[in-house]
Amino acid sequence: MANHLISVKRLWESDTSTISTFEVSGSTIKGYFLERPGPDTTASGQLKRIPEGSYRLKWHTSNIASVQMHNPVPLLYNSAVPQSRYILIHNGNYPYNTEGCLLIGGSKGNNFVGGSVTKLTELKDFLTQEGIENFTLTITSCYVNCSN
Repeated sequence: MANHLISVKRLWESDTSTISTFEVSGSTIKGYFLERPGPDTTASGQLKRIPEGSYRLKWHTSNIASVQMHNPVPLLYNSAVPQSRYILIHNGNYPYNTEGCLLIGGSKGNNFVGGSVTKLTELKDFLTQEGIENFTLTITSCYVNCSN
């Protein structure tokens, strides 16, 4: 199996959210993630985003009411951010829909991502087809003087 990379580039930051673009290697899948604002933290319960870096993925069954109908969803983890932090990629549109997870969308606005369920389904289908264990997600920040 080929290894796939989900490249996440943080481009827009406000007092209430961080919005990134993402693209998945070996596919035409691309879109946006909305996260909580900075600063980055490895601590849970802070309503902040996770640190830049490289993450492994595994399936997780969420108990979040608005996410349950879309289970399982991808969970991100690495040596600094343990699986027990429960950082997920899931549906949602606004910062208040996440405590630290990445909300996926096909469009973006001011502190908003749209088309969330459609984009989540598209990503989950590809992760299932290729094997979620064959994916790595990398997060980088590029707020000024960036080329897309």
